Amino acid sequence: MPTLGYWKIRGLGANIRYQMVYQGVEYDLKEYEQGDAPDFSRQIWLDEKFNLGLDFPNLPYFIDGDFKLTETVAIHKYVADKWNPELLGATPEEKARVNMVAGNIGSLKGAVTMPCYMQDQKQVCIDAIKNGLPPIVAFLGNNNFMAGNNVTWIDFFFFEMLQLMKFLHEGLFTDFPTLQAYDDRVRNLPKLKEYLDNPTCIDNTHTFNNKSAKINN
Repeated sequence: MPTLGYWKIRGLGANIRYQMVYQGVEYDLKEYEQGDAPDFSRQIWLDEKFNLGLDFPNLPYFIDGDFKLTETVAIHKYVADKWNPELLGATPEEKARVNMVAGNIGSLKGAVTMPCYMQDQKQVCIDAIKNGLPPIVAFLGNNNFMAGNNVTWIDFFFFEMLQLMKFLHEGLFTDFPTLQAYDDRVRNLPKLKEYLDNPTCIDNTHTFNNKSAKINN
């Protein structure tokens, strides 16, 4: 059984967990809990960081037998390619669309998340959403999913981003009404719906950000 290692938060781990739930991939979860204030110690991770045989030690990491991998997008693609290759995209064009929008979604993720760790004013995050989200919404258009009518790995990444953005900006679906239907479509995917409807699942109990964040810590 593969192992997913990450902080004891949603962060960049929830989206990978969503994908594995949808794909029916069983896995072990290794969580690292950051220390409390005022030090917010990361020692629990640092003690293992360079002893796991990772080429580029980082969180999240994914260990599948002798194969070890870090970086969120790489993990998404590996899990898709091994257990459900269609999640990479059904055609060369669809794969290219996934990879193109993934870069833009990743940039928005950073622009929305980083201010949470620097200040306790949600307005900075809301401004980042309003500035960065319109091209992605336009790209989605009337499609069912990000790359077209087929679900791909980027939908799990973007779906978790929507949950964070809804938390930060209560008027998200008012400003971007087409995202409500998209959110519903992903939320109701087979297996994922059952997972999300369970009040005890960790992605309903974990915070988005780590303890050192100023928002949702």
